[in-house]
Amino acid sequence: MSSIVSGSGGGARRRTRRAREAFSFSSVRGREATGTHLLRIGNYSTVDSACPRGKRVESEPFRDGGRRWKLLYYPNGHGDSTSGRATVMLRLLDNRFLGRAADATAEYRVAILDGEGSTVCSTSVDPQNYSVNGTSGIWTDVLEAKAEERKKALRLLKEDSLCVRCDVTVHSLEKEARVWCFLRRLLD
Repeated sequence: MSSIVSGSGGGARRRTRRAREAFSFSSVRGREATGTHLLRIGNYSTVDSACPRGKRVESEPFRDGGRRWKLLYYPNGHGDSTSGRATVMLRLLDNRFLGRAADATAEYRVAILDGEGSTVCSTSVDPQNYSVNGTSGIWTDVLEAKAEERKKALRLLKEDSLCVRCDVTVHSLEKEARVWCFLRRLLD
């Protein structure tokens, strides 16, 4: 940092000090954290018949990207879906992060796996904002088939079980302290 020197030496020092005090710096960078959760459903044919449209099975809460989530699986679709569709929703749970509720931006891919771990079908949801107090999930139809085709496909399940795989990517912004930013630049 340089300063123009004029007349007396004392004025140049003051201008240099003011220039340093006026200079500030901050840094923000995007981060992504990806994780996978598996929801295994045993005796699927029983679960399928015990859950009419609008009824669901839920995963245990799981952590990904510093947030707590729950996967909701509707074997026969949620209330608004058409017959023959299985529906999935990823829900952000109440999460206390540094003493306050933390919303999240996330995207996810969900796949239905058979008993051997092979993908039967899959779909993705683009990045969405999830709020603890507002919108907490996005519906997505993952399995579409006529009732007879569904029953035939479900009979082929090994040991009458399937697995719902959910790959969640949480997007966030991270503020960096000046020291860490400079150190990271030096090390890169």
